[in-house]
Amino acid sequence: MRHSIARLFLTTTLLLAGAARAAAPAASTLDAKPLFDAAGADGTMVIYDVRQQRTMTYNPKRAATQYSPASTFKIFNSLIGLETGAVADVDHDKLPWDGKVWMHHGKPILPAVCNGDVALRVALPNSCVPAYQALARRVGTVQYRKYLTAAHFGNADVEGPVDRFWLNGHLKISANQQVDFLRDVAAHKVPLISERSFDALDDILTIEKTADYTLRAKTGWDASGTAGTDVGWWVGWVTRGENTWVFALNLDMSKPEAGARRQEIARAMLRQVGALP
Repeated sequence: MRHSIARLFLTTTLLLAGAARAAAPAASTLDAKPLFDAAGADGTMVIYDVRQQRTMTYNPKRAATQYSPASTFKIFNSLIGLETGAVADVDHDKLPWDGKVWMHHGKPILPAVCNGDVALRVALPNSCVPAYQALARRVGTVQYRKYLTAAHFGNADVEGPVDRFWLNGHLKISANQQVDFLRDVAAHKVPLISERSFDALDDILTIEKTADYTLRAKTGWDASGTAGTDVGWWVGWVTRGENTWVFALNLDMSKPEAGARRQEIARAMLRQVGALP
């Protein structure tokens, strides 16, 4: 009898362990070191394969480290602005310019188109900070706290001036958390956000659309110095056939030319996993 019970216990344990393994998303390592080494920059890359429920990571320690989202927050900021009615649409409701030209190391850092009143369709791809600051003043801290908390966006810290919390080091997010959030954005499952707002974001976030794939992505550049050095982001997702790959890259940008390496490295890794041709 004791042997029968022992066998039953062992069989049950093995079955439960097998089920747990089957349910757990697969994880693997990305071979991105040569790319970051060639760029002369420390960084991380996380890719999530939705169909295979597999997370692939380069530099997991950094992938878990939080940084300012910088302009990648414009993805969520656009959704919140549209959902709250702080901006009516992506084409006609123009956000006002405050007359200030954004400078870094004595040079303008935003495209000239940002120096004027712009709609979200222009403001998002061009990272027009003044436009999103105007949007933030319309939304207000209370609304931001509600939406960020519901979505578990990074540390959800919206303290400080309402038009600077995602720029001055209060709000922080890791590459892992970016991917978790963007998985929900791509699937249209962020809490409190309607299908109308998701559809509008999908439209203006699209940077490439071919017969083979659609790429939606946003850059970010934290020049606040809170991380000890400038940090660059490139985050988004690729839809190809029936599958979607969500990704987040960040790297140190000690030199301005490192900015171009964000997309170079990320695109190479997306090709490696089959997300891009």
